[in-house]
Amino acid sequence: NFPTHCIVDGRFRQILEETGMSVEKEFEMVSLARRMDLFSIVYVSTPAEAKAMAEAGADAIIAHVGTTVGGSIGVKGAVGTMKDSVRRVQAVIDAGRSVRKDIIFLSHGGPIARPEDAAFINEHTDAVGFVGASSLERLAVEDSLTALTQRFKAIPVRKQALKAIRWRE
Repeated sequence: NFPTHCIVDGRFRQILEETGMSVEKEFEMVSLARRMDLFSIVYVSTPAEAKAMAEAGADAIIAHVGTTVGGSIGVKGAVGTMKDSVRRVQAVIDAGRSVRKDIIFLSHGGPIARPEDAAFINEHTDAVGFVGASSLERLAVEDSLTALTQRFKAIPVRKQALKAIRWRE
């Protein structure tokens, strides 16, 4: 269910829901997937959404605690602390488990950006894993590309070679 309504709030979410593009459609989709015997892994942001997804039949629920911090485009101050993330992840887990006990619970986002962050969440909640979107496809690439670019920039060029270039006048 990505992109998901579960990460949209405020006026924009209200507009989407008024036009019929609501989170309830996601619940219906997951319910249909369950009836078709398809494995479903879903994002939720609140305990109420976790409960609804559990009722719909989700096999794995990802507790989404916000846009991932860090890197060149990650958020800076729009997310909570790790302590807040622990509380939010466990609240999602508790809500889902109140409906069914066979759900796999994972964490994602906010300050959970590096392996040590995910390990901290797993240590302090009942989450059994981590979904690494930006942490894998963006942060890791940014780090390696920056270092690689710096290495290329550091390659010396012989002055004689530069003098041999016939610049346009």
